[in-house]
Amino acid sequence: MTGGTQGGDAMGIGELAARTGLPVKTIRYYSDIGLLPESGRSPGGHRRYAADALPRLQLIQRLRALGTPIAAIAAVMAGERSLDELVTRELDAVREQLRTLTWRRATLRALDGCPAPERLRRLTLLAGVGTPEDAHDHLVRYWRWALPAGLPPRLVRAVVEGAVPVPPAAPTTAAVLAYAELHALAASGDRRRQPQPHQVGDVASFYSGVVDACALAAEALVTGCPDRRAEALGHFVGAYARIGGHDDTPAFRARLRALFRRGARAGSFSLRYWRHALVVTGETPRPSAASGQGHLAAPLAALHHQVAGLPPAANTP
Repeated sequence: MTGGTQGGDAMGIGELAARTGLPVKTIRYYSDIGLLPESGRSPGGHRRYAADALPRLQLIQRLRALGTPIAAIAAVMAGERSLDELVTRELDAVREQLRTLTWRRATLRALDGCPAPERLRRLTLLAGVGTPEDAHDHLVRYWRWALPAGLPPRLVRAVVEGAVPVPPAAPTTAAVLAYAELHALAASGDRRRQPQPHQVGDVASFYSGVVDACALAAEALVTGCPDRRAEALGHFVGAYARIGGHDDTPAFRARLRALFRRGARAGSFSLRYWRHALVVTGETPRPSAASGQGHLAAPLAALHHQVAGLPPAANTP
């Protein structure tokens, strides 16, 4: 707008620079991208600004001093977003950046100070993960592929949620390595599908029974209650008995014990998966952790220990 308003309250770009301490070229840039509209031009073609330009520019200046992106400031200046909304979004962005940096720090620590051959192995393992979110999504896809077809959606959600731990917000080196191992297992050529309906009996009843048993076992781990521990074991063994058409007898428990001990070989896919999941989630659930991502690891480890008489998965050599 040429020859615009020249009111007494209008300011030039030099005055704005003097009152804010910002360089003229910075204010000119803010004007050019629409953050600080001009009210007009002087007869000589110089930019003029209305009185409200000063507090507007000061707000821009303060937000930029906090590292706020130009796009986010523009949304506030255009009335598309309130200052409260901007602060909330920026806090969320910072939390995500901190989470990413914390994960990266733990990843680098996993490579620091270990022998060269092991460092190369770990580097290959960790490089395959990508971001923690990518690894989590990969594990979810694996379990949805591995579970038997035809399970009720509610049960699929419960098993997948319980089997896939969320990447820790403040991971240890061991947790980062364990999560990378989970990712590698789910991508490996010997990854396992769960028994399909044509191979077994009522799979929905089986998985429901195992999930219920794990909820009881988690409670027993938190409270130390022996009665709850025995109840959890009964539910767990009963689920295995029913799916094979057996009764829960001492003879069946002996066969199940032998089966679990054979499955506890060092190269067992299941043993490796739950061992690594247990490193990520911890051996004792939180008091409120009867559900939640990865919550099956600790109770399953305890139940396998009860059935097979073996050490918990995380401590198995």
